[in-house]
Amino acid sequence: MNKLLPVWLLAVAVTIAGCMSMSESSSGPTQKPGTVGDVCGGKWELSLLRINGQAIAIDQPSEFTFLCNSGGEAMGKSGINTYRGSMHVTDNGQILWDTGSFASTKMAGPPQLMDQESQYLGALSRTRQAFVKSSGGRLILRDPSGDVYIEYVKADY
Repeated sequence: MNKLLPVWLLAVAVTIAGCMSMSESSSGPTQKPGTVGDVCGGKWELSLLRINGQAIAIDQPSEFTFLCNSGGEAMGKSGINTYRGSMHVTDNGQILWDTGSFASTKMAGPPQLMDQESQYLGALSRTRQAFVKSSGGRLILRDPSGDVYIEYVKADY
């Protein structure tokens, strides 16, 4: 056993050193703060909505979209209705919403979809940070604490 201990310790040290020297490109998808060009570079479709750490089931995620332009106009679909408002994305991914400009159409729908829409719009208005990951294929909007987390995938037009 005493003869194997140095060999075992050497193997552990080599393994740890190998893990520490792994480059960022081999450690999986990277996430970076979103700029206006990243965030407003196309149409996004909802893939995940989390509120207070709980995933919210969305029946038709493709009916929940987000778009914006470099002039600060945000818009999209929220399940049944459409919404729009003004926003600003800083170079370090901070989102500043003009809450007074936020508006939505008022069509009614099935109660379950109306509830999902209400949760989505409430969560969206509380987001303050934007990140992109997977080489720009995913957009994350979240609040600073991570209690509100909305993830989108790039949509095909």
